Amino acid sequence: MSATVPPDPSPTVAHPSSAAAPPVQVRLGQGADAALVADWLDQLQPLPVPAARARQLMLGDLLAQSGRGICLLACAPDRDRLLACLPVALLPSLELAGLAACANEWWVLPGLEAATRHACLEVCCATLADWGRAHGVRHALLAPGLVAGHGGAPPGFRLHGNGMWHRSLVPAAKVLG
Repeated sequence: MSATVPPDPSPTVAHPSSAAAPPVQVRLGQGADAALVADWLDQLQPLPVPAARARQLMLGDLLAQSGRGICLLACAPDRDRLLACLPVALLPSLELAGLAACANEWWVLPGLEAATRHACLEVCCATLADWGRAHGVRHALLAPGLVAGHGGAPPGFRLHGNGMWHRSLVPAAKVLG
């Protein structure tokens, strides 16, 4: 990140991406969100019972923040309506020599206008960068399909030689006291 680029905004505040898009709030999904997110995913893409159970187990693992990954939830400003969900897996990367937060799925409420979809992705990626820095994750990766159709790559991401969109994360400074 160059010195001319301002730091990412705080993930605890609503972030308007542009004047055309409404503000979006992103938060880290928790175990208490399991039923809400599972029902939302079932409405977007119903699965046969065995596959639905497998998805529910994986979702529970992400929401429990077990060390394998996290799940970011983008909500409308009133926080009552789920707009998007970004599941993120933590993977060791030999090429990048560190942990990488890898997102290869992007769930968006059907019918959202393009500006809102793009705002959701931007704010999720800003929150992911803040979370990654705070937890010693040095890289964020997005699958190419995540960016396609959503207005381009979020700020800070560059196409990497491995075909993924890559953003280097500088760890957060530790404060003792």
